[in-house]
Amino acid sequence: MAAASLQSLRLPHQRHNRHRHFSFTFPSSSSSPSLLRQKKVFSGISSSSSSSAAAASVTTPSAATPSTSGPPSLELLAQHLAAGDFRQADDVTRRLLIVLAGEPAQKRGYVFFSEVQFISAEDLQAIDRLWGEHSGGKYGYSVQRRVWEKTRRDFTRFFVKVGWMKKLDTDVEQYNYRSFPEEFIWGPYDDAPEGHLPLTNALRGTQLLGTILTHPAFEGAAGEDDLATGGGEPSPPAKGLEETKSAGVRRLFKTDYSF
Repeated sequence: MAAASLQSLRLPHQRHNRHRHFSFTFPSSSSSPSLLRQKKVFSGISSSSSSSAAAASVTTPSAATPSTSGPPSLELLAQHLAAGDFRQADDVTRRLLIVLAGEPAQKRGYVFFSEVQFISAEDLQAIDRLWGEHSGGKYGYSVQRRVWEKTRRDFTRFFVKVGWMKKLDTDVEQYNYRSFPEEFIWGPYDDAPEGHLPLTNALRGTQLLGTILTHPAFEGAAGEDDLATGGGEPSPPAKGLEETKSAGVRRLFKTDYSF
């Protein structure tokens, strides 16, 4: 079953305009068309198959009072971000990825890493662009990709850098995972580390996050200097309880990413 695209989130009166469709996804026998245009703001969602009716109805959220329970759309995401409601924006982003990943993801309620290939680069870039525009360039997947590259793609150090782990008040320098949602930073983005949002659940491991960050949509996100020189932090031990020493300080990192 082909995955949805943000074109399917269009209003009914917009659907007659079907010119200049193109695709840009991972190589796959089941890819979906990327039909988004940057200047268009879509609302509502319509998902269907040959054997079933539409999975959701089209709605138009109010610009003044964004819906907190309506179908996910770029318009709804933009409204929450413009209002500074990053908690709701994060939830809409998660639901958008589920819709774009295809019908199996919609049925189970979450995305497998292997389904990210069905999401077009243009759709992911549109979501990322909204996060960047409403955070002064501080949030978004492209920002997270850049931070991840600087840590040499080490997820433990990446989690510390983006603030998904917190430092414990102990003699030994230790970090633990923040409790969702109360311990994450939903307020002004000035108070949060770079790349803090949007969140990607790592309860089932880091493959989903890694596949999103390495999607062709974000190939240019890593700094050229980092790629050319191999810049970033030293590579950590690969397994078990990580232990590093710096300036006489002993650091412990757990490699369980289930926050």
